[in-house]
Amino acid sequence: MGLKIERWYKVFSDGSHNAFTDVCWFRGSPYCTFRHATNHLSEDGRVLVLRGSPDGSRWQVMASIRGPADTRDPKLMPTPDGLLCYSFVALHDPGGSRFSAGCSLSRDGETWGPWRLIEEDLIYWRPRWHDGRGYVAAYGVQDCTVVFKSTVDGLTWDDVSALAQREGQECPNETAFDFGSDGVCWALVRRECGEGHPLLARSDPPYTRWTRVELAIKLQGPCLWLVGEQVYISGRWYQPGGHVNTAIFRLDGIQPVCQVVLPSGGDTSYMGAARHPQDDRRYWLTYYSSHEYSPRVNSHEHPADVFICDVLFDDEY
Repeated sequence: MGLKIERWYKVFSDGSHNAFTDVCWFRGSPYCTFRHATNHLSEDGRVLVLRGSPDGSRWQVMASIRGPADTRDPKLMPTPDGLLCYSFVALHDPGGSRFSAGCSLSRDGETWGPWRLIEEDLIYWRPRWHDGRGYVAAYGVQDCTVVFKSTVDGLTWDDVSALAQREGQECPNETAFDFGSDGVCWALVRRECGEGHPLLARSDPPYTRWTRVELAIKLQGPCLWLVGEQVYISGRWYQPGGHVNTAIFRLDGIQPVCQVVLPSGGDTSYMGAARHPQDDRRYWLTYYSSHEYSPRVNSHEHPADVFICDVLFDDEY
């Protein structure tokens, strides 16, 4: 199965650092979220939530959300009762940094409540609603442990299993996952230090036991989604020649096969993936990049823009 990019365009650009995206569909409309700040590490970060027209030609800011400090890495989870936007706050003081997970809730996608604390010392990353429950891979910055959790209301979460733990120098953190039609959960786990090769994890319901394998690629800001039973992944790809881009890969077993390198560079990745409600082979993918301002790796002081791809997946491509 291959892919074809039908459309690629810029969603948001205002000279600020707009980054760490996600996208979903809720009640017939697409929603996009990202952090809006001065730069990658500035303490003025807040979350913007945009709603688009069904064809994606127009986007409107519906919410500006900020917790008690820099508010980062927003992720959307539609539920039968409303739309939740999760993020975390980074508190820096002389004693060190602390991170706390929280969310904002909208019942209709228009009126949003304030940021509310869910759990201290954990970061909730890329939650998904599946078969009547919500799931999230939450990670601890200090202990390098990724915990798989579940919820029935999106606000109170219970531990299900340990998805990944520190192994030698490799420290797991950001984890993206999706579910197959058979209920199997596939997860892509970012790892810091060492070689920086991510883990591909797999678990059958009820998700209490995981198998893991290392992928032979350096990829950060992970995204994973299934088209049928085919696993696709994306992230910030560190190429052997030193270039850094956001790229999409299809997994052939455990071998990542590059499908497309998107216009990107410098500070980039954090893709969001949303299946189109009218076509299960059509996805809207969001990501951010600073390549129009600086192609340098780790160019955290430069502006960054948010982009979207309307992508078709089919055997004929």
